[in-house]
Amino acid sequence: MLFPLGWFLGWWAAAPWVLFGLGVEITYPYQTHSLIFIQGVLTTFAAGFLFTMFPRRLGAPAPSVVQLLVVIVVPLLHTVLVWMQQIGLAQLIWLVEGLVLLEFSASRGLGKKGTRSGPAAFVWVPIGFLCGCIGSGSEAYRELMSAQFPFEWYRFSRVLLTQGMFLSLAMGIGAMFIPLTARKEASVDVTMAEKPRLRRMGHVLGAAGLLMGFWLDATSLRPLGGYLAAGSVAAVLLVSARIYRLPSMGGTQRRLIWISSWCMPLGLLLASLLPERPQIGFHVLMIGGLLLLTLSVALHVGLAHTQGQELVHRPLPAVRTFGGLLLLALSVRIFAEYAMVDRFEYLAIAAGCILFALVAWGLLLMPRFVRSWRGLTW
Repeated sequence: MLFPLGWFLGWWAAAPWVLFGLGVEITYPYQTHSLIFIQGVLTTFAAGFLFTMFPRRLGAPAPSVVQLLVVIVVPLLHTVLVWMQQIGLAQLIWLVEGLVLLEFSASRGLGKKGTRSGPAAFVWVPIGFLCGCIGSGSEAYRELMSAQFPFEWYRFSRVLLTQGMFLSLAMGIGAMFIPLTARKEASVDVTMAEKPRLRRMGHVLGAAGLLMGFWLDATSLRPLGGYLAAGSVAAVLLVSARIYRLPSMGGTQRRLIWISSWCMPLGLLLASLLPERPQIGFHVLMIGGLLLLTLSVALHVGLAHTQGQELVHRPLPAVRTFGGLLLLALSVRIFAEYAMVDRFEYLAIAAGCILFALVAWGLLLMPRFVRSWRGLTW
C-alpha cells in the first residue's frame, strides 16, 4: 500500500514546477516541491520498505495497525498542508510520523524485539529518523512560534531534514541492499561477525562524520564541512557496500541502484566544489542519488514481492525508460543552473521528465500492486 502511495505523492511533488513553468499562478514551488518529495515521497517508500524488511530480516514484530495508519494518513495530510503553505502545521503533523518510524526502527534494529541483530549498518536507520525529527521539530517551532534561531542552527536543522535523514537511511539500508542486489552478496548479522563492537563503532563514527560535516558546512568552515560529509558517505559505501565493484547480476534496476550510490557522495562533493551553484550538487544528491535509489529499490522489491521474481533479472524496457528519464531530468536540472534565460522552462522540463519516469514506473508496478490487494487483510 505504501509504495503506490509514494508514487501518487510523487506527482504532487513534481507537478508544481511544471505548472509554474507553464505560467500557472501558484506559490513559488521551491519549498512545496522539496518538502513533499522528502517528507512525503521518500519517507513513504522508506516506511514501506522498513515495515516489510525489518520484521523479516530481524525476526521482529510487524508494525501495528496504528503505526500503519500513521504512515498512510500523515503523508497525505502533510502534502495538503504544504500545498496550502501551512508549513509549521505540516511539520508538526509529520513529526508524529517521524517519531513512529524512529521508535519502530530503534526498537527492532537496536532493541531486543527481534530474534536477530541484523548488519552493523542498521544503526544508521534510527539515526536517520532522529535527524528528521530534529529538523522537522525545529521547523515547526520556528514557523508556529515565530521563533528566531541563529542562522547556523537554521541551516544545520534544515540540512538534517532535507539531506541527513535520507542519507543516513541510504547508508543503513544500502550497506546491506546494494551488495545483495548488485552481486548477490548477503550481509551477516553483526553478532555473527568478527569484532561486532568495532563494526558498529565504525558506522557510528561515519554518522558522526556526516553530521559534523553538516555542522561545519552551516558555519564559516563551509567547504571543509562538505568534504567531510562527502568523505564519510563515500567511506561507508566503499567499505560496507563495496560500490567500487560493478554489478554482476542481470537487471537494469541493479545498475541504477549502483549509479545512485555513486551520486550520493558526488553530490555532496560538488556542493563544496561549486559553492556558487550549490543546487547542482544538491540535485545530483537528491535526483541522481536518493530519488533514483529509492524508486529503483522499490521497483526491485515490488517486482520480487508480486510474483515478478523472474523479471528482476531482465533488462526491461520500462525500467530503462524510467531510469533514463530520471537521469535526463538530472541533466536538464543541472543545465538550468547555467541557463541565462528561460531558467524556469528548464525546471519545468526537468519536473516533466520526473513525471514521465513515474508513468513508466507505475505502468510496470501499479497493476501488480492492485492484483496483490485481492484478499488483503490487516
